[in-house]
Order: sequence, then structure tokens, then C-alpha cells
Amino acid sequence: DARRDTSGRYISNSDIIKWINAIDAQHILLVIDSCFSGSLVVHKRSGVMDEHYRSRRIISSGRLESVSDGAPGQNSPFAEGVITYLKKNTKQSLNTTELVQLVKEYVAGKANQSPVEGRVQNSADENGEFVFHLKVNEADFWKNVVDADSVKAYQNYLAYYPDGRYATQAERRLDALKEDSFWENAKAKDSELAYENYLKKYAGVGKYLEEAKQRMDALHARQMERRKVLEDLGKKDAEREDILRQFQSRINQAETLFQEKKLEPARELYRESLQYFMEGFAPAYDYIEQQINFCTNGITFLQYYENGSQAMERGNYRLAMQYFNEALKTGDDPRVEDLIKVCRQRLNRPAPEPNPSAASPVVPTPAVQQPRRAAPPKPQKKRSNTWLFLLIGFVVIASVGIVLMNEAGLFSQGGSYEPFSSPEYSTYPEEGMQEEGAGYSEEPEPAAPAPSSYQSLIIGSWRVTDVQSNGVSFRQMGIEYQNMLDLLNYVYSFSSNGNLTVTGNLNQVEYHTYYIEGDAIYTQGAYYSQGLINELSQSRMRITFSMQDAYGNPFPMTLVFARS
Repeated sequence: DARRDTSGRYISNSDIIKWINAIDAQHILLVIDSCFSGSLVVHKRSGVMDEHYRSRRIISSGRLESVSDGAPGQNSPFAEGVITYLKKNTKQSLNTTELVQLVKEYVAGKANQSPVEGRVQNSADENGEFVFHLKVNEADFWKNVVDADSVKAYQNYLAYYPDGRYATQAERRLDALKEDSFWENAKAKDSELAYENYLKKYAGVGKYLEEAKQRMDALHARQMERRKVLEDLGKKDAEREDILRQFQSRINQAETLFQEKKLEPARELYRESLQYFMEGFAPAYDYIEQQINFCTNGITFLQYYENGSQAMERGNYRLAMQYFNEALKTGDDPRVEDLIKVCRQRLNRPAPEPNPSAASPVVPTPAVQQPRRAAPPKPQKKRSNTWLFLLIGFVVIASVGIVLMNEAGLFSQGGSYEPFSSPEYSTYPEEGMQEEGAGYSEEPEPAAPAPSSYQSLIIGSWRVTDVQSNGVSFRQMGIEYQNMLDLLNYVYSFSSNGNLTVTGNLNQVEYHTYYIEGDAIYTQGAYYSQGLINELSQSRMRITFSMQDAYGNPFPMTLVFARS
């Protein structure tokens, strides 16, 4: 009803911006409940916002649209939403972005409008954040928490009043709610792994222990019955091959959907594959149940879990812990709790004594193997290139050791290792050369031509028992080098059909392909990784990978295996 020539019945956007810019304040929040108020809002793409920077924020009741005034004598739906959430908030701090999301949900069922938030255009905004900090006495706060009766509310209370008068009550109720939530999730997943996780987490104290055991026993009995039927059918090769095809078809489809983050259909296919699972099939039964668990927990959990795993591989344990803690807020998985414990142990590990005579450690750069020109067998589609990543990660960790080994004379005179005679693997140092190590030395021999039995001998499971460089074990180099032995006890299982299964110390499993050509072994990941089989018998195996240190000098990294 305003006229452009009569400023007494409207306020122009330019005047609002002028008045805001005249106010010398750290933070200004403009809450507007009027039609077409979204015209003032400017959206900026930004990273993490910080309240230490100045902010000029807006929350408006709608975009360029008419908005509801509400019933006569009452607040509008927008105003009612803002007031309701500010009054009932139990969080220590609530920022503007969170508030507008809550108000949007509140208004959605009451009016045909969409509240928006943003920043005042042409203002002194520095991309800061306007934050509401909770100021309420403990008794009132506790009343709101009890009314909400949620995990988040009790967590907020304990964060705000860790030693408050209701802290014990809050902890007990929080534990009860968490157990109820964990149990409901276990029933929803209805798998042996889910019930096993519940029994492990609440052993001796859980409310649902007996029911969990009964459900798990019933599932196990059904699975054994199915497996017996399949085993009977599998006694005939033709039936077993058909069962394997059915199993592999569902697994392949599920893996594809999982990679595309289509978790619901992926979960159903994983569950179907269990109906065809037989002993000796890959992937293993535990892996499939783990994938079902990931699908049930949802995309947010999976993203946090993957980010945490990647941070852990890079050695950034503090960041990994943050991701894993966020994952636990959106799903339950005891393995995540175990990974958090591992991160804490790594962070609490005492730093090694500095060696005054040693040069500053430089991280070596792994040599990337180029794919061979001869076309390899077409590999099956796999989820990741763990074999290569494990080796690269190991060598990154081993950087300090390589530099100190140079200084200590473990390599040849001059501080560098004698390079190979060709870009690919050829032989160890010439006969008669011996590398000096801390209490251990071994005269390497030239690699013999690969026998034709390599392909058959490698079939089975092999456990990593040592990691060496030029015959010198990192075990001999003192406690400061123990973090270089993270690959110890990893198990590599080679199948006759070209599948490779890698099982880590935390029982994480990855699946890949491999093939052998002469004395070279190739594993399939994002690109081919090549190793040289130095020794392979019924009980022992050594595979060497060529790496480069920070100076570009090649050196061998040897994994020593024992058949398990």
C-alpha cells in the first residue's frame, strides 16, 4: 500500500544499508518480517564462518514474495518460529544459519513462504557469524533439557554444566537413551554383526542382552541352514558355479550402487547376496555385513568415516578423530570407536629423541610405476587401491628412517643407495657387497629367474612379518623407528582366480586383482603397481618395490611374508 513518492509509508533498502553502515558494531543481525524482504539478502560462498570477524547478517521471512501476517492478535508464523526456537534452545551457541534452518522447518507447515538468510549488501561484513550464546540459569536449562528428553539435549547440558547439580542424572539418562537408540538401530539392521556389536558394547550391563543373544542365535541358525543347503548343492561343480555367479552378480551391482551413494538399493542387494554366500567366496561374510551397516547408517556417516580414514592414512590423527566423532553422531559402529582409540594412542605416543647429527628429515617421494605396454587381463572393478596406498603411506612414514640410514652409513659411501641398473627391477647390489645395519646384515643375492610355479605357490594367505630396506630390518633400528612397521601382520590372500584380499590390523578388508608375469607381480588399483618376487616357497615370500627418496635416489622396500 506504499507509494514511491511518500517515504512515510515505506523504508527503502538503501536507507537500511546506510543506517547499518553507520553503526560501529562487531555484529549486526537484521530480522525482517515483511513482504519482499528477501531483496536485501546477498548470498556469499564461503568456508567456515567465525564470530571473531565482523558480520552484517539478515534473516527475512521470505524471498521476493508475500508473507503471512498470521491470525489477528497473534505473531506471524515466521516470528513465532524465531521466538520458539530461541526460547527452547538448549545448545551453548546457536548461529544464524542454524536458526534459519529451524525456522524454515517450522514455517513450512504453516504458511506458503520460505525464510532466507544472508548478508547485507555493500556493508562492512567480513564473512563473520552472528552467534546466540545461551544465558539461562541451570534450573531453567535443566527443565528445557528434561522436556526435550533427547540425546542432543543431555549432551548440551553436560557440555554447558559438566559439574552441574543434574550432571549425574543427565549422564544416566543419556546412557539409557543411547542404549535404546543403539538397540533400535540393531533391530532395524537385523544382522548378526549388529547384534554382536550391541553385545560387545553393553556386555554385562545392557537391558536387551538376552533378546540380542536370542535374535543373533536365530539368525545364525537360519544362516547355517541356508549354508548347508548351498553346500549340498555346491558339491556339484555346476551348481556351485551357478551359486557363485548369482552371488557375484549381486555383489557387483551392490558395489556399483554403493560407489554411487545409492545406499538403500545397495543394502538390499548386499542382503540378497548373503543368501548365496558359501565358504571360500570373496568378499567375505563379515565384509558384506559391514557394507550393510554402512548403508543403514547413511551417506553422512559414510562421508565422515571415509574422510576420517583418509586423514588417518595421511597420519593426521587429530583430524581423523574429529571426523570419526562426527560419524558417531549420525550412526553407530563400534569399529569407529576402535579407530578413535587408535588415533589417541598415536597422538599420545612419545616423540623420538632428536639426533643432533642427523639432517632434517625429508619426506621421500614414491616412484610411480607406469603401466606396462602389454595389455594386462581386464581386472574386476574394485573399490580402492589399498595395496599401493599402504606402500606409499608406509614409505612416507619411513622418511625419517631413510634419511637417518643415509647418515648412519647404512647405504653405500656418499650417502646414497646404489641405483638399479634399469628403470625396472633387475638385481640387488653386486656380489660381495654387504650393507651394514644395527646388529644385522645380510648379503643379498641376484634375483633368480622366476620359476613357473610362482602362480601356484602364491595361492593362499600370507602375513607380513618384516619390512626391510636392502636387507636391513627396521626392527633393528630402535624404538624411534617402530612407527615404520605399521604393515606388520597385514594379511594378503591370493586366490587362483586373480582376486587379492588385504586384511589390516583392525580387520578392515579391501579387495583387488593381481597377476604374475615372470618374476614380476602386478596389482590393480587406480593404476598398476609393480613388484619383484625375490623369494617364494611353500612357507616364505619376499616382494620388493622400487621407491625413491627425496633426492631422487632409488632404494628397495621389501615386504617379508610368512604363510599363515
